[in-house]
Amino acid sequence: MLPGLADAHAHPAVGAGPAGLVALDASAARANLTAWAQAGITLVRDAGSPRGLTLELRPGPGLPTVQAAGRFLAPAGRYFPDLLDAPVDEAGLVGAALAEIGRGAAWVKVIADFPHVTAGTDAEATYPVQAVARVVAAAHRAGARVAADSTVADAGRLVAAGVDSIEHGWSGLDEHAVRDMAGRGTAWTPTAGALVAMLDAPGITPRRRRGFAEGRAGVAELLPLAVRLGVPVLAGTDVTGSIPREVALLAQMGLEPKDALAAASTWPRRFLGAPATADIVTYHHDPREDPGQLAHPAAVVAGGIRLR
Repeated sequence: MLPGLADAHAHPAVGAGPAGLVALDASAARANLTAWAQAGITLVRDAGSPRGLTLELRPGPGLPTVQAAGRFLAPAGRYFPDLLDAPVDEAGLVGAALAEIGRGAAWVKVIADFPHVTAGTDAEATYPVQAVARVVAAAHRAGARVAADSTVADAGRLVAAGVDSIEHGWSGLDEHAVRDMAGRGTAWTPTAGALVAMLDAPGITPRRRRGFAEGRAGVAELLPLAVRLGVPVLAGTDVTGSIPREVALLAQMGLEPKDALAAASTWPRRFLGAPATADIVTYHHDPREDPGQLAHPAAVVAGGIRLR
């Protein structure tokens, strides 16, 4: 028995199309949430949606509790074109963040680095770290938190700027940054399944493939340290894979099975502040011994309603 699974980096309003990521409508986003609840996921942190669509989805009986981040905050040409409906320059960053919080966002999602979409060059910082620090200060005053997408070097500067969670962090974290995260209570959502998907993606250059391989090795080295230091490590699927696969990958990357399972249950519920609702998922066999069991719940109760 577990207190309901959690996906701490999910995008119910984003899908995968033939040419890349695409925006989904409200009906499809709600269908995703319904399917996730049936699979035992009773808490979801939405890590951004086109136009902030997830903020418009009203909770309903039998659906997961959702903490939403509103729309993606990134400059023009520095995020997936179908998802970035309104680019945000540095001067407008704080205002855009506060606007999403005003709409009900519990989180602000800053794309801290990304490739130049039109130029096709590698990922680099989208905003100066001082601009991110200003967003953090404004969001905290407004009662919200900040998640920063980062896949390149020097994510430690984002930690020092006060972001509440690092998303991905494949190449940018080091031991110093992880120790700083432990001291600040900064969470890390490594999205291991997304990293493996990038590593295995067709058509990427040999240099980028080497970079992803180095990133995987770095994650495997730092994850056990992060857990030992008390960093909240959170399981998140992004737009690939599933929570059972994510838990299995976290275990393959160095976490003890019980810790990999905690990253998808008790740790995110504690860090995100899960509501005191009756969320329960049970299994016929112990998923600590076989993470594949997570894909086959015996019973799911979400918000006091038995779904299966």
